[in-house]
Amino acid sequence: MIFEEIRLYNFGIYQGHHTISLDSPDHKKPIILIGALNGAGKTTFLDALQLALYGKFAKCSNRGRLGYLTYLEKNINSFSTDRSASITLRFRHGDNKKTAQIYEIKRSWKKNGNKECKENISVHFNGKYDQLISEHWEEFVNEFIPQSISELFFFDGEKIENLADPKRSAELLKTGIEALLGLELLSTLSSDLNELQKKKQEKL
Repeated sequence: MIFEEIRLYNFGIYQGHHTISLDSPDHKKPIILIGALNGAGKTTFLDALQLALYGKFAKCSNRGRLGYLTYLEKNINSFSTDRSASITLRFRHGDNKKTAQIYEIKRSWKKNGNKECKENISVHFNGKYDQLISEHWEEFVNEFIPQSISELFFFDGEKIENLADPKRSAELLKTGIEALLGLELLSTLSSDLNELQKKKQEKL
C-alpha cells in the first residue's frame, strides 16, 4: 500500500480545500517528510490518514471517549459555512506502478441543524465507483493493514517512547503476529460463539 494523495476539506485546523501529494517521483527516495511548527496540523494530518482508512475504529489523538459521530462533528472546521467536512485518500496496491490497483476512499459528513451528524463513505477502484467495496470497506481495509496493528504504522513521533516501552512493545508485537497469522480471527470467532451460546441459554 502506497499513499499517493490526501485531500482535506474543513477537517480540524484545515479550513477549506487542501491537497497534499504523498507520492515521491523518485522510487529510490520514497520517504516524504512533513515539517511544521507546533499547532500547525501535523497530528491532525496523521489523524486524517487513520480516519480515512478505519473510520470509527481509528485511534485518533483527540477523540478520547467521544462517540464517533460526535467526534466527526467536533472536527468540522469552526469557520466552515456549510457545516460539512471530508477526507479523501488515494493509494495504490502493487509493486509495479503501471499495473498497481488504485483505490480512493472518501469520507464526508455534514451537520444539519440539531440532527445527528451523518457520514457518507464512497470508494473508487481504478477510477470507478465500487458499491460493494464502499458498503464493506471496514472489512476490506483489513486486507491491507489490519486495524489491530495500525499503531505499528501510524504513530505520532512525539509519542514514540510508548513503542520503546518493553511492556507496550511486547503487547503490540503479540497483536501484530496474531493478526498476520490469522489468529485474531479465531479469537473473534470464539467470542462470537460464546455470545451465541449465551443467547441460546437465555431462551431456554
